Amino acid sequence: MDEMEELARLWAEVPKATERDLAGSRTALVSRFDRPRRRWRTALPVRRVALVGAMAVTLTAGILVTEVGLGGSGPHTPGYLIAAPPADAKTLLTLAARAASGRPDTVPARGQYVHTRRLTQRSLYTEDESGGTQHTKVLVSEERWEAADVGKPWLSREQGLSATGPAPRNRWDHGLEDTVYEPAACPGRPAYARLSAWPTDPVRVRAKIVADTGEEPSRIWSSLRELVAESVVRPSLGAALYQVAAGLDGIVLIPDAVDVAGRPGLAVAMDEGNGTRSELVFDRRTYRYLGERTVKTRDGEVRLPTREFAVRKGDVNGTAVLAVDLVPGLPEVSPKASRMKIPC
Repeated sequence: MDEMEELARLWAEVPKATERDLAGSRTALVSRFDRPRRRWRTALPVRRVALVGAMAVTLTAGILVTEVGLGGSGPHTPGYLIAAPPADAKTLLTLAARAASGRPDTVPARGQYVHTRRLTQRSLYTEDESGGTQHTKVLVSEERWEAADVGKPWLSREQGLSATGPAPRNRWDHGLEDTVYEPAACPGRPAYARLSAWPTDPVRVRAKIVADTGEEPSRIWSSLRELVAESVVRPSLGAALYQVAAGLDGIVLIPDAVDVAGRPGLAVAMDEGNGTRSELVFDRRTYRYLGERTVKTRDGEVRLPTREFAVRKGDVNGTAVLAVDLVPGLPEVSPKASRMKIPC
């Protein structure tokens, strides 16, 4: 992709500057014009001076729009040269809400399915022959086909892709694993059917969450994380969720986050109080939601039914959203698929 195509792609994500955005730049420009300057031997014609002034205003406005829209751009991009990353978590969430509100919701027709592709990093704990503990990181491909209508089956598909650690392959690679969720009479799942009726006003969204969780910020944050992950097809709801998160005490900015797909980003995080920090990761330039992570902030243990396993500081798990689209129906299901029915 050449530079002009890259700029066109960036500008497509840039919100239009408001009069308020441009006011400071105009004031600075006028103040420069008012400063005394040494006289040139030959004065420019009046019409040429007017043209130069108009060009300066146009360029200044263009620069300001880039600064507003591209804060946090990576090196070698126009935004990096003239803009700084968001100063705090609240600013990042505000920018993410603005970006989300500018994107249309995915609205499936009756009978269609919402198809989501994700990449998940998990921890696998095993014992070696001597009874010692082993920790392996597994990368898993996840796909979901969720019916837009209540009362239709939906499908979850997983496949182990790779692993880093001592666990043998047969412990993490089980081939293609399909789980078919039989239709239920209530919209508890899939996510789209449940969330399609949610309001998009931040005040009402917060009230709905608080009714289920209470006022404790950590409990609201935990609910928000799940809702944000599920609402990738509804940017209008995502925008409201980001605004609710921006009002929580205890959120912090992580300026150098990387999602589990390896994409660099900015994150908003909260300390869970148990040696774990949970994060929402956003693209550095467009502020689009990339996924979520949990990071161990100190050494500790994880308790499983048989025993405890040590977990080291810096250990990361999480999920990255790769794509969301609409499809006419379910794919062919594996003959070995598991079948479940989610109760109301």
